[in-house]
Amino acid sequence: MRYGIPVIFSLAWLGLCATAHAGIGAWVEDPFATGDEVGSGPARLWEHHPQLPALPAAASLPAQEQGQTWSLAQLSNYALEHNPQTAAAWAGLKAQAAALGMAESAWLPTLSLNTNLTRRQAASTAGFTVPARNSANPNLSLSYTLWDFGLRAAKVDAARAQTWVAGYTQNQDIQQVAFAVAQSYYQLLGNEALLEADRKTLAESRNNLDAAELLYRAGQATIGALYQARASLAQAQSALAAQEQTVAASRGALANACGLAPDTLLRIAPLDDTRTPPAPGQGAEDLMQAALRANPALQEARAQVAAAQANLRSAQASGLPSLGVSSNYGYLFQGGFRPADTWTVGFTLTVPIFNGYNTHYQIRQARAQEEQARANLANSRNTAMLAVWQDYHSFRGALAAYPGARSGLENARKALEVVQAQYKVGQATIQDVLQAEAALAQARNTLIQNLVTSYVALAQLTQAVGMPLGAAKP
Repeated sequence: MRYGIPVIFSLAWLGLCATAHAGIGAWVEDPFATGDEVGSGPARLWEHHPQLPALPAAASLPAQEQGQTWSLAQLSNYALEHNPQTAAAWAGLKAQAAALGMAESAWLPTLSLNTNLTRRQAASTAGFTVPARNSANPNLSLSYTLWDFGLRAAKVDAARAQTWVAGYTQNQDIQQVAFAVAQSYYQLLGNEALLEADRKTLAESRNNLDAAELLYRAGQATIGALYQARASLAQAQSALAAQEQTVAASRGALANACGLAPDTLLRIAPLDDTRTPPAPGQGAEDLMQAALRANPALQEARAQVAAAQANLRSAQASGLPSLGVSSNYGYLFQGGFRPADTWTVGFTLTVPIFNGYNTHYQIRQARAQEEQARANLANSRNTAMLAVWQDYHSFRGALAAYPGARSGLENARKALEVVQAQYKVGQATIQDVLQAEAALAQARNTLIQNLVTSYVALAQLTQAVGMPLGAAKP
């Protein structure tokens, strides 16, 4: 144990040095501890807690509006005012308008003022003290570009075209929100009508079961017929329960399209299955021509071409000379001396000679982007015309199918009444009754789905044209 204590102290000292060395090495490798921002491993969830902006509160209806019955027009107007998508599009348009102002500002001169305040103390080796000297030197500078071969004009045109792009983008977002509201509205309308149809089917199943029980007690029906009636009632109850959840989901979709929380209750009038949506007053050809003038996606593609053309002119002008004028006026206040002023006026001619082919490739890129924008415009035109054509004929097809669906419903209803009457007197079986009931339920669903398809197809056609169909002119 003679050397035990020194050895222990030596090992402890080495351990402390190694620990300090490791800490210094870690600090040198990551002095700002950025490793704390990553997780402990690729298979572990990131558990950092950054200071993020607070989530906006979910929108809700005022108390006076919660119990009212909403029309599609009212819901659309509410959605356009409160859906965040339209607010974001409008903010984007305002930002692009500000960018246009930034481009326009290049036509104005720039004026700046800077002032230097100094205190100087010179060191002396001659045995006497040099007094400190205070000075102030304000300078006013002016610069203006006289001629740049259209560079500023091209940049302004590009910014203005991008403003058009943002405007047509806002129009698209408005139409998308309006279509989302219309689609959700008609889906909810149809699902509520299907829910009512399921309630009718359930009532008819209960009546069939009551009739089967009476006939069974009277010895005129078998136990198998009774079980079949009970199974039909159970199926109707299951269908009704499932449809109730579908209606709840549809209500949430409509509320979300309006910018409201999904649990907001929006009441709408029931579907009138005796009316069909009005047919457009124009044919497919007239509507396609209207889309060429009004479809916002197509107009946005046209604005993109204008922006690409302006960017090409800007790239070409950036390689040309520019002429500018500048002026400077300064005034010097210095302790122990009289104030003095200076001024300068000069012209600056900038002639690009060689910049590593940068301008050359900028022009090539801008020309290729213009070609791409023109190709996208042609594709947008074809897409818009095809959408109008398909939506028009889908709508016409749904309208053409309505009379058959209406006739099928009436005949199925009468057939069920006849079979039920025959079953009560023993001239029909329970299978006949259940088949007639299923046919009636299917006829109800077909008519409702046909109407919903018609209204949604009309909304799609309106969106494809880009303007209300009543306002579309041939």
